[in-house]
Amino acid sequence: MDTEANRPIKALLTMDEIVTVLEREGAQSVTSVAEEIERARSVVHDYLSTLRQLGYVIQDDSGAYKLSLRYMELGGRVRNDVPLYDVAKPEVDRLAEKSSSELVTLSVEQNGMCVALDVVQSGQNISYDFTDGTHFHMHSSAVGKAILAQYSDERVTEILDKHGMPARTENTITDRDELEDEFERIRETGVSFDREEYRMGMTTISAAIEETAGNVLGGLSVTGPAHRLEEPDVEEELRSKLLSAVNIIELNYSAQ
Repeated sequence: MDTEANRPIKALLTMDEIVTVLEREGAQSVTSVAEEIERARSVVHDYLSTLRQLGYVIQDDSGAYKLSLRYMELGGRVRNDVPLYDVAKPEVDRLAEKSSSELVTLSVEQNGMCVALDVVQSGQNISYDFTDGTHFHMHSSAVGKAILAQYSDERVTEILDKHGMPARTENTITDRDELEDEFERIRETGVSFDREEYRMGMTTISAAIEETAGNVLGGLSVTGPAHRLEEPDVEEELRSKLLSAVNIIELNYSAQ
């Protein structure tokens, strides 16, 4: 599906650049944003003032601009409109409670990228830089590969052509033939692994969530320290818990 606009509105593109800078860098002065996106300071000031008037940015005590919590409000409303979220939420929480240091994530695909709908960690002994709403490439994550493995060849090609296969770590698969071989293993076993492909030191096991007709709804993942998940007993235990949770989610979704 072609997502490029026929005649993009330049003002909206500029606004997106400004919001992206604030998202990436945090609170910034008008001058800093102007330098970052190579626009006149007066132009950037007008954009930021308008965004502040609309409630999308605020100013801190130093006068720097930063994104407001309005985005959290909008994101929460959008997430609640995804039927899978309400159905899966109890199982996501339950799976997290059964885990010790692992992170449990419910993700969906949107516009060829994975989006984390819900991220839950029962214990706080390990810090993960991963939150609700995080967007990430599909080929470099266990859940992305689990979903792609169920897609048609045409859809996979479309996604990879659009977003490429950038390497997040030295272990990320960046060769399409190698990724296809991975898909075969996923279809045979029902689970996908990310062995330090998204983040060094971390391993993830994931499985796709499908509806009765076979359409992919999303995926469920468990992430933890690589040294722990590489233990055969731990891996098998998490695999069993993960597939059980996925099965319950699929049954509850079909019963709606």
